[in-house]
Amino acid sequence: MMNGNLIDSMLLFDTHAWWWVINEPERLSQEAYKLVSGTQANQRAIASISIWEFAMMVTRGRIRLRVSPEEWLDHAIYKTGIAVLHLTPRIALESCNLPGSFHKDPADRIIVATARICKTKLITKDKNIIDYPNVETVW
Repeated sequence: MMNGNLIDSMLLFDTHAWWWVINEPERLSQEAYKLVSGTQANQRAIASISIWEFAMMVTRGRIRLRVSPEEWLDHAIYKTGIAVLHLTPRIALESCNLPGSFHKDPADRIIVATARICKTKLITKDKNIIDYPNVETVW
């Protein structure tokens, strides 16, 4: 359903891109920023594993918050309207059987499998994912 500058399909954010779109949008590439700007909140999603990755980054001190992790998640998910695409049996199976060669990181495998099963474009700066020919990426 094309409407003005809106895209047909949903965008899936890799965990770092989700963080950046909310906290540091200037870190997005011009192409990613333009694509995200042309969507409505209900056309944006994260894989549920990104919530776990976010929690791990907070626990390990890789990101610092001005509010509690719960408050940040409340804003980053519920107040922005971003969809959370949950791990389904089909996505779990796909993550273990990705075609071709893909690295072993389980979170990346689940995010890529989510994009493939849900037929979304994946916003990522991760070169390992960008170089994987079996998922559509934007950066």
